[in-house]
Amino acid sequence: MTIRPTLPGGDQSALRHLNTRRVLQVLCDGPPLTISGVAQVAGLSRPTAQAILTTLTDSGLLRPDGHDIVKTGGRPAQRYRFNAAAGLLAGIDIGAHAVSVRIADLNGVLQAGMRRVIPADLPADERLQTALTLLDRALSDQSASGQTTRLWAAGVGTAGIVDSGGAVRLSVAIPGWTGVDLAEEIGRRLDCPVVAMKDANLAVLAEHRHGAGREVSHILYVHAGHRLGVGLLIDGRPFTGGTGAAGEIGRHPGLGWEDAPARLLAAAGADAIEAAFARARHGEQRALSAVDGFAQALANGIGAMVLAMDPRLIVIGGGVAKAGTTVLDPIARHLASICYEVPDLQISALGEDAVTIGAIEVARDRVRVELFADS
Repeated sequence: MTIRPTLPGGDQSALRHLNTRRVLQVLCDGPPLTISGVAQVAGLSRPTAQAILTTLTDSGLLRPDGHDIVKTGGRPAQRYRFNAAAGLLAGIDIGAHAVSVRIADLNGVLQAGMRRVIPADLPADERLQTALTLLDRALSDQSASGQTTRLWAAGVGTAGIVDSGGAVRLSVAIPGWTGVDLAEEIGRRLDCPVVAMKDANLAVLAEHRHGAGREVSHILYVHAGHRLGVGLLIDGRPFTGGTGAAGEIGRHPGLGWEDAPARLLAAAGADAIEAAFARARHGEQRALSAVDGFAQALANGIGAMVLAMDPRLIVIGGGVAKAGTTVLDPIARHLASICYEVPDLQISALGEDAVTIGAIEVARDRVRVELFADS
């Protein structure tokens, strides 16, 4: 399925195409407008605006939205708005220990979401099929409620280095995952455009648009849980670098990030990260010392990234984020001895939903490019 043919007017002039896209973008980005309002904002004649609105309404991309409340002395004018229910977006998070899916309307508003815990050693094809089965269930529920199930685009996040084409170049956290072309595999099965990225990069985009980093354009996102990872946002966009490996500071052997979670558990005498932080919150000295060592390891890597990119905000996500100030305070203390100035440090506002929310956002961006691009 391609998005561009959804836009009506394929047999009409290039100018008509441009005008149609302009009208659609005006109503997608702004409030409902009357014919006269659309003509004014889009810089079109009233007859041209009326003809385009009629075509877009007939195609289902626009819908009537009541009447203008401004008193003109005559019949109230019909308003039109973008029909976000014309299609769906999918967000998929394929992790080492769980798979999550989320579907939203074309404005990114959540319609349904599902999550399933999976074995860490689940084979790649079964892991992929689990994600697709969950998505199919979510779409079936949507269909049962009488809503559209047509997917316009999907975003996918996963643990590992993902290249610009959506293929996993390297994944240490997920066995057998290296080399899987997520964008191609999922796109072929869903028959829609698919954008695949490193999960931490989707999470930082989600925090920027909907979470702790709203209106902040330079953000460092740190996923801390069974593994440690970093997502970078520069000038409001995820930064992946030339090969998708930007931010993979955990690779540096001197930081000890690869075994930091295991060292935390051993030092605290706990069998789960949550238990280690719970003991620290209750003042158990052994756990406090273990958490401090974990925070030091985190701060060493975070500090190096801060010195390199000078972010305005650091967001801590992943399972460790549930510890709140128990982990945030020692990280900030250790960062103070590394950085010239410690940026604002916050816990993720989106929790385990950050990746699927970010995936919805890149899917929505893809739709907008297809609908509003000039060529």
